[in-house]
Amino acid sequence: MRRKITMNEKILIIDDTHLNISILTDILKNEGFTVFSADNGLSIIEMTHKLQPDVILLDIMMPVMDGFEVCKVLKNDYDSKDIPVIMVTARTDSKDIKTALDLGAFDYIKKPIDEIEVIARLQSALRLKKLQDKLKELAMKDNLTGLYNYALLIELLEKEIAKQQRNKNIISFVMLDIDFFKNVNDTYGHTAGNVVLKELAGILVKSVRKGDIVARYGGEEFGIVLQGANTQTAYQLCERLRKRVENFNFNTDNETIKITVSLGLFSKDYMNEVTINEIIKTADKKLYLAKNNGRNRVEY
Repeated sequence: MRRKITMNEKILIIDDTHLNISILTDILKNEGFTVFSADNGLSIIEMTHKLQPDVILLDIMMPVMDGFEVCKVLKNDYDSKDIPVIMVTARTDSKDIKTALDLGAFDYIKKPIDEIEVIARLQSALRLKKLQDKLKELAMKDNLTGLYNYALLIELLEKEIAKQQRNKNIISFVMLDIDFFKNVNDTYGHTAGNVVLKELAGILVKSVRKGDIVARYGGEEFGIVLQGANTQTAYQLCERLRKRVENFNFNTDNETIKITVSLGLFSKDYMNEVTINEIIKTADKKLYLAKNNGRNRVEY
């Protein structure tokens, strides 16, 4: 009896022997998995970024780049480090198994391949990943707004800066603050203030492009990472966002609240070697310039 599929789980097989790939593919497809494969580990990071598999089955003995090296690369990459890797090997020496586990592999499957063992170990890895994904989601979200929290914003900004450097591209960072938010809390109460924060978070998410990052920086401040956006593009997006907030009616129990926001923008091209702290500090300075220049404006 085939297992009940609860999600479209993707499995990536990396093995230099096509017969092994064929055997594993047949077993996994019969269980309802979506299967992808490669016969070497040279393009593993590119494939992983593109496919985002739920589990990777990785042969140890491969030419040019063996499974140990591939596993090390996967575990050192931000986008693949949490994907469970199961080593597939005819080498059952305890030193080899220890090496694989020390490198971050989740488990191993012995050759010749046994169908029951493959499915059992794969399901164990999927259960772990589901739990890890849930814990990660809880840890990275702001409880009130549902946006990314400060810690994850910094982590993702660092990641985007590194990607921008590789691709020789531009990245823009925005600091946004609600004008006179204390007055909202003092006049309407903190419950109404929370409603404003939650509704503003929704406006921000809907106003940016796919792939951009929105996070709650703290209090009534928000951080936005705009991928590949130069100063002009970022400024236009910020202006649209500012106007949208200005024209929006924030509805609480019996009140309609109007607010405005101030924004500070900093854009970095790949030749500019400023640090992440300098990026945030500069955007923050521009934010306070916007405050000093009358609020409800964008400064860059």
